Amino acid sequence: MDTKRIPLTIGLNLKEFFLLIFLICAAGFSTIIQLITLLIFSFIFLFIGHKIKFVGRWIFYVSLLITSVLQLFLIWKTEYGINFIVNTLLISIMWFFALQSSNFVVKSIYEIDKQQIEKILKIFFKLNLLFALMQILHMCIEMKTLTPFSNMSAGDNVKGLFRNSSVNMIIMSFFAVFYITRKDHKYAFLAFLMMVLTFYMSGLMLFIGILFIYAFFSFSLRNKIKVVCGILLGLILFTQFSPKNVEYVKHIIIDRVLNDKDPPRKIISFKQTIDIWTSNHSNFIFGSGGGKFSSRTAFITAGEYVNWFPKKYVFISQEFNKNHFPLWNKETLSIPYNDGTSNQPFSFYNKIIGEYGLFGLLFFITYLLAPIKHYKNLTYGRLIFPLIFVYFLLDYWFEYFSVIVFFELFLFLDIKNSQDEFA
Repeated sequence: MDTKRIPLTIGLNLKEFFLLIFLICAAGFSTIIQLITLLIFSFIFLFIGHKIKFVGRWIFYVSLLITSVLQLFLIWKTEYGINFIVNTLLISIMWFFALQSSNFVVKSIYEIDKQQIEKILKIFFKLNLLFALMQILHMCIEMKTLTPFSNMSAGDNVKGLFRNSSVNMIIMSFFAVFYITRKDHKYAFLAFLMMVLTFYMSGLMLFIGILFIYAFFSFSLRNKIKVVCGILLGLILFTQFSPKNVEYVKHIIIDRVLNDKDPPRKIISFKQTIDIWTSNHSNFIFGSGGGKFSSRTAFITAGEYVNWFPKKYVFISQEFNKNHFPLWNKETLSIPYNDGTSNQPFSFYNKIIGEYGLFGLLFFITYLLAPIKHYKNLTYGRLIFPLIFVYFLLDYWFEYFSVIVFFELFLFLDIKNSQDEFA
């Protein structure tokens, strides 16, 4: 008997068990537990064991962390004060946790056998599925119906272990790609089903688009036909299962996206980002500063995005106040049907360009070097890698940790399996 293994039926040793706990807590079902877990793993477990290898992603995280911290010394800023400092400390902490989460993921991939990591992923998947089923059952009981998804917003409750259904959908898409590549059709089907039941329409449409493009360039004619037929069958069933969500998609695409007079506010946010980026040399090279233009931090310190942020430390930079803040504040959201993903100014691209400028883009390129170098040898990573680019349109995923944790886990595990090294 292996005495190093946890005395449970899951068959994991302590190091493997800690990775499972890390993934569960990093999923973000509780913000407090997530942050406490990241803090503990950052200062204790990361520095036990083998040396962490530094790859291109490390340059990305460290550079943006240092850039954010340097704002603390820009005392000539007219906005400088305790509120400015709190905002800067918060964005710096965000990048620190993002860096340490990435380090822990890479460290775990190095030190844990790939079969055990896949076992951990399957355990996590089963737990997430169980939570999602409980949430669906709860809806059935509460709504007194066996078909709760006839309600357009029912999918919002299918969160699984995650903070919200959108995160669940994105990470389940990674699992779906992983299992279909491994020819584990049962788990692939369950992952696809969970994706659909979240009814996160923006994410689902982007996933279908990337899957269709990938199939066109990579699959044989026979497999292309299978993918097209599968997508068409799924769309037909979807229209029958939740016609209200189909109408919503039509409204967004036809009435909003193609309407120059009243475009979605997300499109407006991209235009604002380009305008502020090209407004002067400083913004073009350095951006407006971390937490000062478009990020989860900027919205948090603005005082309306969350309830827990102290009012006395509210901070809204001039660039944020003139651009993205009016697109998503209490006054704007008080108008019925004025929310939705298409109207959210949230996007990693708004963040990296608007807050870090050209330097931010260059740092991001370093983050992409390893997967680009090894791309031709990847399996499930070949589809997961392009997926993250379209998902970056949807939110500030580096400040939520969960999406990036699973993205890096799948991607770097695939690189390790194909190359037995990181670069």
